[in-house]
Amino acid sequence: MTIEAPQPIGARRAALPPIGLWWPMLEPTLQREILEHPSAPLRRAVVRRIYELCELDRFPMRDYVRLNENERAYLAGWTHTAAWE
Repeated sequence: MTIEAPQPIGARRAALPPIGLWWPMLEPTLQREILEHPSAPLRRAVVRRIYELCELDRFPMRDYVRLNENERAYLAGWTHTAAWE
């Protein structure tokens, strides 16, 4: 288990659309990239693709976007389920 550094006061995490919507549609190469380092900041191209898949026009212009604890838990469950297939 890794502990994330606290964000500065006033810093807000840019919200991604619900992971259950975009993860199944995300290209396998981008899925692997996220799974390799799930707590790392997502590349802007990955965030842009997530927003495109959800048909959202605007995506966050933040320096970084990270998966939160619940999103990482979703991925852990998804990889466990995928391993059984």
